[in-house]
Amino acid sequence: MPAHEQARMIGLAWERLPQPRPRIMLEVYGAGGKTHFFFLGPHSPDLTPAEIDLLHKLWLKLSQELNNEELHHHDIIHFALQEIDRQLAAGNTNEVLQRLRQHLSEQQKKPRGRESNPRA
Repeated sequence: MPAHEQARMIGLAWERLPQPRPRIMLEVYGAGGKTHFFFLGPHSPDLTPAEIDLLHKLWLKLSQELNNEELHHHDIIHFALQEIDRQLAAGNTNEVLQRLRQHLSEQQKKPRGRESNPRA
């Protein structure tokens, strides 16, 4: 079973633990001795340089449009997450899933370097 599937199964079991759940870093050894790390539970993502560039580009454009209003990079992320949450709450789950699947398909075509990254 691939490391990411093992981590998913263990992560789902972790979600069933009673509160407060401990924060755990799971280490999975793959074929050939390759090590994979996964954080279980809430954790900050490890953004790629391209994701950071996109975040900064959005922050720059929106902060210019907002003139003197205080805007931080985390505000952009929070806003985007709330927008997804609103779409799901409005019953647009299928549309969100379709767009997410398209995004995942596009990402899988790109070279990946996160296999041993604990925050991937």
